Amino acid sequence: MSEQDQPPYVIVERRASGVVAFLCGALVGAGVALLLAPKSGRETQADLREGARRLKEGTGERLTDLRDTLGERYDRTRDQVGTRVGAFRRNVADRQKQAGEAIKAGKDAARQARSDLEARVTESKAAYRAALAEGEAAEERTEEGPGDGSGDGTGDGAGGAPEAAESAGDADGGTSRE
Repeated sequence: MSEQDQPPYVIVERRASGVVAFLCGALVGAGVALLLAPKSGRETQADLREGARRLKEGTGERLTDLRDTLGERYDRTRDQVGTRVGAFRRNVADRQKQAGEAIKAGKDAARQARSDLEARVTESKAAYRAALAEGEAAEERTEEGPGDGSGDGTGDGAGGAPEAAESAGDADGGTSRE
């Protein structure tokens, strides 16, 4: 027969858990030990009670040791976390203080810059007004010109020079004051 002519088959493998096999074996072994024990039933019961008592005491001691160990670890961990949280809080408080000081310094610098700027603007306005007033005074002096009776020796002031000064003043000074 060829491979194609053979009917298909399924292989089923069963695997038992090792724990289940161990427990079954332990129970069977304990039963056989009790049946074949050289001691009487009362002696065997007493031995079993003593073994259970020792197991209970040993387990209690181990649980107490475990509880103490876990308590110590918990306390150490809690203290470490508390220390780190405290350091973090102090760090945050320091950063907040630094930020507050920086903001205050910035506000003070802005106020100082504003007052300096206002003082400069005030000085500039005063200088501008002084220059403007000086320029108007100079224009007035040029309009009056010679022959205004200031004693320059030109006579009574009816000569041709004042007219020339006035026409020159009208030509360039008349439009500049408007």
